[in-house]
Amino acid sequence: MLRLRVREILRERGISQGRLSREANVPINLVRRLVNDKHYMPSSLTLWKVARYLKVPMEELLEEVEGPDEETANGHQDEAE
Repeated sequence: MLRLRVREILRERGISQGRLSREANVPINLVRRLVNDKHYMPSSLTLWKVARYLKVPMEELLEEVEGPDEETANGHQDEAE
């Protein structure tokens, strides 16, 4: 499962959501979603705009994390019988 790291990067650099919206030419509502919904997957164009403004590779905006569906092949916890 992938997780967005936009919130962390903005915080590290002291960049506001409004500034990212204006300077990366991304609507503020979309920026808010990028920051508040870590599992939202925006379009590649949006990721590219944000990455270009932040001067990072697009891959740096994403982090692979273990999700509940990765615990077992069927997505459920195995029950002990």
